[in-house]
Amino acid sequence: MDKKNNDVLKENGSNLKPLRIPFRLLKPCSIYTVSVDGCVANGYTTFTSSSGKGETVPETVVTNVTDKEVCLKGIFNDTQKWNLTECVEITEQNSCASTHTVELDTCTYTMNVSMPPVKPEIRFNTSIPSQFEWTNKPEKCMSTLEVICNQKDTYGLNEPVSLLPNQYYTCTGEYPYETRPIKSDPLSIHIDCDLEKNAGFTDISHNSIHMSWKAPEEDNCSNIIWSSYSATCQTSEKSEPLQSTCTQGKADSTHCTNTQLHPFTTYTCIINAKLHGHEYTLFSINQTTFPAEPELKSITVQMSSHNSVHVQCSNLTEPNDWNGDAGHFEAVIKYNGDPIKPLEKKRHCWFSFSDLHYLTTYEIEVTATNKQNNRTVLHRDITTNYNDKAVVGFLLLFIIATSIAVLFVLFKMYLLKRKRNEEDEDCEYVNVPMRVHRMATKQQTRG
Repeated sequence: MDKKNNDVLKENGSNLKPLRIPFRLLKPCSIYTVSVDGCVANGYTTFTSSSGKGETVPETVVTNVTDKEVCLKGIFNDTQKWNLTECVEITEQNSCASTHTVELDTCTYTMNVSMPPVKPEIRFNTSIPSQFEWTNKPEKCMSTLEVICNQKDTYGLNEPVSLLPNQYYTCTGEYPYETRPIKSDPLSIHIDCDLEKNAGFTDISHNSIHMSWKAPEEDNCSNIIWSSYSATCQTSEKSEPLQSTCTQGKADSTHCTNTQLHPFTTYTCIINAKLHGHEYTLFSINQTTFPAEPELKSITVQMSSHNSVHVQCSNLTEPNDWNGDAGHFEAVIKYNGDPIKPLEKKRHCWFSFSDLHYLTTYEIEVTATNKQNNRTVLHRDITTNYNDKAVVGFLLLFIIATSIAVLFVLFKMYLLKRKRNEEDEDCEYVNVPMRVHRMATKQQTRG
């Protein structure tokens, strides 16, 4: 049994034969006590195994490590069978040491091995920017400890770190050692910042939104110097965001404007800022643009007869064309600026005007009005045709009069012919030779 650790080596023997215990199984420089069961020693029972000044262990390996201790094993050559295994408590004094000394009874042995640090403790001030600190860092340990947050982002020590405000983080310090890093206890971090305190809309119209943001004072995020700003507005997560134009007043304020918006539409507007290559959301809020005039672009007028018209236009959809809540249509027909028929109001754009004057120019006015009382008015001039019924009547009268006149002429011709026939029947005819008649006629002429 050795004196210090009470390690026992046992050998069994019988029949009083001599028993040899090889010293190569013993620790060097150690005091041992020999005892034999049932016997009394004759002489000294204590001896020291191999004396010397101590040596360096040829090779040392780490067999196990925990937060509190590390177990070391010495590897010797074939002639040495000393089972050198020690589990050493990790303290601030031996943290990150390059050697470990094995204390024996009469000498020491040196194990060349890098010791792990004592369990690290880390700290982070909940402000932006801040940095991670190793509060119980031993003097011999280099600054190789890294902090891993949310199992993905890695940060060094004493370097500016800008975590996202109003987010939850779980950060753990890790010191690389052998195959198992030495870890600190998880550190929960939440940087509470009222970023939207000085943010809002400065001006809203039917197609534009103006936003402004200024860093809050005396806040965990008040010392941030933002590198750039950007802003977007979009109607839904699936829609394409509309980029805004931002003007940076100072490093801690900005003004952003978007003039590409549609009336009476709800947008989610966001102001972002960049810091060290990371983008942060400073401000996000829903806002509805003001209503505007309905998008009534054209009307169609068709002549249903020579003195009546139909008026039609495309029905507006809600809310894209109405630019507000769906409203109604109104139509009126005017002559020389004065309405000649009562105003008509309908939900659908379909109107009819009849009993108009022939060959007359009228003005048709159609108005679309949404429920927010925004309206769009369109005008269209139309000229009615001639009185087709009067023309037909005139033609019929002309045909009848002409027919009567023709019949009258024919009747008169008939009567004249009949009269001549009656006169011819009352006359007596004398046949005179043509020549004699001519001569007589000639003599009468001379005489």
